[in-house]
Amino acid sequence: MSVIGKWALQGVAVFVVAWMATVAAQWSASVVKSTSSDRLAALSSVRLSTESMAASVGKKAKGDAVALGTVSEGNE
Repeated sequence: MSVIGKWALQGVAVFVVAWMATVAAQWSASVVKSTSSDRLAALSSVRLSTESMAASVGKKAKGDAVALGTVSEGNE
């Protein structure tokens, strides 16, 4: 790999790391500015959405298993 290619790759890596640090700093500042009740409400909504997603994925997985079973029975 040429020297210019290595420098370009390093430049991209530095840019990505700097961008991630900026995003993390902005998120941290927004968390610090919010009240404890706001943070608790955000955590509760994330937990509820995660639990509902897990339940829907579980139901879908059961439905897919039945569908796959009927397809394989039809092919035999």
